[in-house]
Amino acid sequence: MANQAPIVIAAYAEIALKGRNRPLFLRRLINNIKTVLVDLPVQSVNHVESRLLIRLTDPSRAGAVVDRLRRVFGLQWVSPALPVPAPDIGDDLDGLCAIAVDLAVRDVGKARNFKVETHRSDRTFPFPSPEINRIVGSRVQEAIALPARMQQPDFTLHVLILKEGALLFTEKLEAAGGLPAGSSGRVMVLLSGGIDSPVAAWLLMRRGCRPEFVHFFSGRSVAEADTDKIFRLVQTLATYSPVPLNLHLIPVYAYELRAIGKIEERYDMVMFRRFMFKTAASLARSTNCQALVTGDSLGQVASQTLPNLAAISPDVALPVFRPLIGLDKLEITNFATRIGTYETSIEPYRDCCSIRSPHPKLNATAAELLQQSEVMDLEAAVSEAVGAAEKTVLDHSGVMLRGSAAGD
Repeated sequence: MANQAPIVIAAYAEIALKGRNRPLFLRRLINNIKTVLVDLPVQSVNHVESRLLIRLTDPSRAGAVVDRLRRVFGLQWVSPALPVPAPDIGDDLDGLCAIAVDLAVRDVGKARNFKVETHRSDRTFPFPSPEINRIVGSRVQEAIALPARMQQPDFTLHVLILKEGALLFTEKLEAAGGLPAGSSGRVMVLLSGGIDSPVAAWLLMRRGCRPEFVHFFSGRSVAEADTDKIFRLVQTLATYSPVPLNLHLIPVYAYELRAIGKIEERYDMVMFRRFMFKTAASLARSTNCQALVTGDSLGQVASQTLPNLAAISPDVALPVFRPLIGLDKLEITNFATRIGTYETSIEPYRDCCSIRSPHPKLNATAAELLQQSEVMDLEAAVSEAVGAAEKTVLDHSGVMLRGSAAGD
């Protein structure tokens, strides 16, 4: 068994429901898998009977392959497996049982009971699934001396029967789910230094969107700003993407210079949010993004009351996605922990919104903000801000590839 190169099984779920469009999603998924595994010892990636089989040339790197695959959107679960070629299964399943016993002895650990679960993709196989469960289970039980348990067992040995043979595995590791990256277009994500917006970005990435990130900072230049935390948040999210991601850093002085003495203090917070939305929308149009994404959760802070959410962007000619709108802070925090952004998000950071008026208006109207926009010449502030943007590109391993002006 030790000399057999393992196969990693990668199962998809939602793609199976796509009907005639399924081949398009599968091609995208397979290309994404090949991209993220390009530096690992992968011999082939094949679609075999409603699942993907990744064949390895080096068994010792199976763990690294599994870790990468668990971050590939479109996959439901992954598992390293041992192949049993059809000629080796045996007329009485003796060859299959021998490998099953070796695998069970290796992986059973401290389990107190077990189960054999068989799935036959090849319906012409002469043994029905219950019979395979009985024969293999009997041999395994002799080796590990544990009772069988059909419901919620501590340990499960899976047997997958294919036309070309069988695959044996003992765990199904949850993957990212959703749709393949790049299958749903581009979106512009307003990224703060907090917990919420990275989660919002991840949820849209999970639906197949490729994100561009925009972050607003205080100061005249990136060199003056403490943006290390923002880079690290994007680096974490980039590990879920097969293609490099762009981070646009925009100074807010264009807004502040025009707002001083012209914007009433109670309107400052919502007007600043309006400035960010308008600037992000302008940047989105120049980068082929089709929607904006924010980490807004209804009622969480003053700028996220229902009247303020409605008033901030009535003239932004792009959809605004708020995937967290109905979640509470605990639910959002659980997501952040799951995707790996939480520890970075809670580090101290003074973002631009935190230094706005401590007593903002809670029920601004679109008419009021449009009037305030004319008073301060918001369009000029937006144009200047976009012109001052700086772009950094990060790849799926989290490596910073380059920084450049936004127009490059």
